[in-house]
Amino acid sequence: MSKMDTKEKFSNCFVCSPTNPIGLHLVNQPVNGRSHMEIVPNENMVGLNGLMHGGFSSMLMDEIMYYACEAYGVDTVTLNMKCDFLNPAIAGHKLIAEGWVNKREGKKFFVEAELRDADDDDKVIVTAEGLYYEMDLSVFLPDEDK
Repeated sequence: MSKMDTKEKFSNCFVCSPTNPIGLHLVNQPVNGRSHMEIVPNENMVGLNGLMHGGFSSMLMDEIMYYACEAYGVDTVTLNMKCDFLNPAIAGHKLIAEGWVNKREGKKFFVEAELRDADDDDKVIVTAEGLYYEMDLSVFLPDEDK
C-alpha cells in the first residue's frame, strides 16, 4: 500500500479524526515552528472530580509529538515516551499542547512537548519527551486482500 494521506490514515482516530462520533476532534496546526493543539477538557475526561485524567494528558503528549515529526513529511511510531506531571489539568480550562523536534538522527526523532493551562497564566501542566521512529504506517493495517 502506498503512503496514505493524513485524512485517510486517521479516519477514526480518537484524538484528531473529525468524523469519530465520540472523538475529541482536535486539529493540529503549526504555531511558531511547533505542532499546536487546543482543548477544553469536559467532565467526561476527569479522574478526580474536576481534574482531567492523566491518561488524557499522556495521550495528548503522544499525539502532539507525533505531529511535530509529521512536519518533516514523514510518519512515525512512538518508541518510548516519558511524561512529568507538574500541575493538575482543570476541566473547563483551555489547555494548549505543543510539540517540537529537538534532534533527528536518521529515522529517529527526539521530541519534546508540553501541556499548558491558557486560563492560568500558561502554567505548565505536563512536560514530555519521546523517541519516535520513521516508518510507513500502512504496514500496521490489515491486509485487505484476505
